[in-house]
Amino acid sequence: MDQSYSKEDNLIGPITSTDSIYNEYTYRNAITGDSRFLYYQLKTSILSAESIDIIVSFLMESGVRLIIDDLRRALDSGVKIRILSGNYLGITQPSALYLLKKELKSQIDLRLYNNLHKSFHPKAYIFHQKNDGEIYIGSSNLSYGALTSSIEWNYRLARSSNDKDFYTFWNAFEDLFYNHSYVVTDEV
Repeated sequence: MDQSYSKEDNLIGPITSTDSIYNEYTYRNAITGDSRFLYYQLKTSILSAESIDIIVSFLMESGVRLIIDDLRRALDSGVKIRILSGNYLGITQPSALYLLKKELKSQIDLRLYNNLHKSFHPKAYIFHQKNDGEIYIGSSNLSYGALTSSIEWNYRLARSSNDKDFYTFWNAFEDLFYNHSYVVTDEV
């Protein structure tokens, strides 16, 4: 089978019959949890972000512990961070919320989705940069396994390559964040 590709196919290079799909010839915007995991992409994107929006159906303490230092460094550099999560299937760990509040205090805007009659299952990490933006959207919640070792499929969408889709996702985030959530306080 002929597998020649052009740059427009978004490949780094051609895949031949002897190449593994797990090597350096994989799609550069596709992260499939085989040899490339989302955490390392997020870490790079955090460094260039001016603001960060995270929307995940649940938060696990293991995931928060993994990225807390990266988020703290971003906050120290003046990056604005908003996190919207839910309690989908009762999975969000209160310890994850406590950890975020304890370590990052009021520097982040942390909210929970509040519609009990609708399933809440999004997973996206949105980075706004000076001249561009990017969204990683896919199957990874904020847990250690999802970000580092599990088979999770995520896709990176750059604002510069498709601003209509970028803004569709970001506007949906804005609506959910401001109109369908509540602030996580010590009482919550």
